[in-house]
Amino acid sequence: MIGPIAALESVFFKYFTLRGRASRAEYWWFVLFYTLALIAAIFMDVLQFTSADQSSLNPFSYTSVWFSLLTVIPMFTVTIRRLHDSGRSGLWYFLFLVPVVGGIIMIVLMVAPSEQDDNIYGPPPLAQLRATRPSGSGTARRDPMQAYAILDRVDEEPTPEMVEARREEIREYYRTRVASRA
Repeated sequence: MIGPIAALESVFFKYFTLRGRASRAEYWWFVLFYTLALIAAIFMDVLQFTSADQSSLNPFSYTSVWFSLLTVIPMFTVTIRRLHDSGRSGLWYFLFLVPVVGGIIMIVLMVAPSEQDDNIYGPPPLAQLRATRPSGSGTARRDPMQAYAILDRVDEEPTPEMVEARREEIREYYRTRVASRA
């Protein structure tokens, strides 16, 4: 699962990106941030409105308007990518145009589970974190959960092939890292 900072990073780095997929966590962390920040902006506007003798009629003098203008594009794009993640076209976004019912259906679609495998919109959003690295390859990313796989084999006796492979791995390491420096 993606954390709040990584989710916000992903949304803002993909500001104009409609292609690809966004996980449920990415979407809902951004919606939480958006909602809390909008409430804070409205609160600041209310304070400004009540403290002034004459309130400005210019809508751009209010924080909530600026915040909404800055976040309308990332909210649109992350919603489209979330629809892609559940295997739906971005055209489903237009359900928001249907009063009441459209909003309810969109909430249900945003909560829908992600497709686990690749779909027509690309691989799952966190697929790069799950990729395991073959032994000796320095180009692929490590799977952080792979360290726990050893717990399944704690009581298992190593086979002669495993022992020999480990010895060969140590020899190769010694030859490339230790003996080459001497």
